[in-house]
Amino acid sequence: MISKNLKIILIILVIIVLFGVGILYFLIDKTNIPDGEEEFPYLIDFSKANNIQEAQLERLKQDYELAVEKYKENPNSFNALMSFAFIYYQLGDYEKARDVYIKVGEISPKNYTSFWNLGNVYLKLEDYPNAEIAYLKTIENGPDQPRHYIALAELYWYYLPEKKEQIPDLYKKGLEALPKDYGLLVNLATYYKETGDKKNSLKYFQEIIKNYPDYKEEIQEEIDTFK
Repeated sequence: MISKNLKIILIILVIIVLFGVGILYFLIDKTNIPDGEEEFPYLIDFSKANNIQEAQLERLKQDYELAVEKYKENPNSFNALMSFAFIYYQLGDYEKARDVYIKVGEISPKNYTSFWNLGNVYLKLEDYPNAEIAYLKTIENGPDQPRHYIALAELYWYYLPEKKEQIPDLYKKGLEALPKDYGLLVNLATYYKETGDKKNSLKYFQEIIKNYPDYKEEIQEEIDTFK
């Protein structure tokens, strides 16, 4: 007969063996995770898509597949990461879109597209101070894009009213980089009109007529509202 002590030793040995087998199974299971599944950082569940037309959804899926392939070739692929962020945005996952756009900005700090999109995401998240930072970066990186100045001015006008007074200088800075730009001139003239500065409003409306005579009738109608 087996003594009591020997039984205890055998039980302990069995427990140790079973424990070791469990650890080995766990390690083997982890090493067998297929590429592109649990460890892939940008998994997207398209089944949760709402209010997206089928054709658009299919296009997003195709773009996603292409982005995954680019990412596998290069995890810092600008195009791949921008695609992931755009898809998150289209699906309404603004937090994830934000995080990816931030990563793109870290990888490519001199681009303006990711910062432009980041500013738009912050608007969706109602994070206006960070939207301002993002739009300022777009102006720094892309001073020849009028939409960058207009977006920041609208941010100040609608969401950061304490900074409204910066709008004229912002538009004038844009006009230094883009002399006679129609959109910047119209927005600057309209700003002065909305704030009751008739003199400066007329000045820039007349500047528009001088540079864009085809719009004279339309702009004159704006000027006539002062009378």
